[in-house]
Amino acid sequence: MLTGLDGINGNKMRLWSIHPKYLDCKGLVALWREGLLAKKVLSNKTFGYKNHPQLIRFRLAKEPLKLIN
Repeated sequence: MLTGLDGINGNKMRLWSIHPKYLDCKGLVALWREGLLAKKVLSNKTFGYKNHPQLIRFRLAKEPLKLIN
C-alpha cells in the first residue's frame, strides 16, 4: 500500500511509518484518504498540507508522483 522506490537509493518506502497490518478498518480508510491528499499535494492540486513533514522524502525523489501511485 502506497509504496514505491524512493528514487534515491532504491529502497521501498511507505507514506507513513506504520505498517498497514497494524490498522483497523477506520485506520486503513484514514491512511487511504491521506494518500489521496498526498497525491494531490505533490501534484500541486491543493493548497493545504503543502509543508507536511511526511512529504519531504517524496519531494526529494526525482519523480515523487511515481512513488505515490
